[in-house]
Amino acid sequence: MITEYFIDFGNVINRLDFILISEIQKRKVNDFLGIIEGKLHFENGILDLLEVIKITDNKLSKKKYKYHFRNHTNEMIFRYDNAPHHQNVDTFPHHKHLPDSIIESSVPNISQILSEIKILAADNTN
Repeated sequence: MITEYFIDFGNVINRLDFILISEIQKRKVNDFLGIIEGKLHFENGILDLLEVIKITDNKLSKKKYKYHFRNHTNEMIFRYDNAPHHQNVDTFPHHKHLPDSIIESSVPNISQILSEIKILAADNTN
């Protein structure tokens, strides 16, 4: 299941032409735990990402995740994570950081994150 997830993750990244550089490492710790981490570079910024994938009772879940998108001057555009802070957010521990606020969020997947980055890039060209 971990290997299949890694393949699916790679397929999502490989089919997108707006990713300029991909620096992703995937590590299968064992049959029940895997880690994906690295950076994706775009014209409008850099995505630092981390996913710790766990298999429990034949179900895949993200034990830990972080998708931190920043511009080329290192200013955060957004970050999704499940760090156990911001307990006041209804979706705790899942939340999204914006430059001036913290909002509710469900657990995102890489396709959603990349779609958001593509929309932001399109908005900046208008």
